[in-house]
Amino acid sequence: MFDPQLAFMVVLLLALAGLAFWQGGTPLVREGLGQGGELLLRFGLLIAVSFLAAGLAQSLVPREWVQGALGHDAGFRGILIATAAGAVTPAGPFVSMPIAAVLIRSGAAPAAVVAFLTAWALLAVHRLVAWEIPILGVRFAVLRYAASLLLPILAGLLVRAFTRGPAS
Repeated sequence: MFDPQLAFMVVLLLALAGLAFWQGGTPLVREGLGQGGELLLRFGLLIAVSFLAAGLAQSLVPREWVQGALGHDAGFRGILIATAAGAVTPAGPFVSMPIAAVLIRSGAAPAAVVAFLTAWALLAVHRLVAWEIPILGVRFAVLRYAASLLLPILAGLLVRAFTRGPAS
């Protein structure tokens, strides 16, 4: 089975290895591959566990519930639910991306999944409290958060408008 994404990454890896060899020979290639190997050791297990957990979540969360709450027929309510879920998902991409994949495979509408991911990226409450307020200050962090509140909903509505089939 041909996977174009894997093929692209292999070509990119080979191109970068060739460039590294051209610029610094075998030592630079070895250094780069070593650094990549360290990243693999550091994050590979986390990624594997995240995808295994996503698979378990997919088997535990009833498909009918996802379709009812976040499917095409859920409409605006589904976009709001997905936005709220994204805002309270307390994790990085190793958790949120597998959750999004589970939602897609379980029948969530693209609009809801886009709203979830956009809310996770812009409105994550844990990031606001742990990072933005302490580093940027309350006034700026709250201003940024307030300015972003409607963006996940808008993104979901745009996707909904683009993915809606022709009227029957």
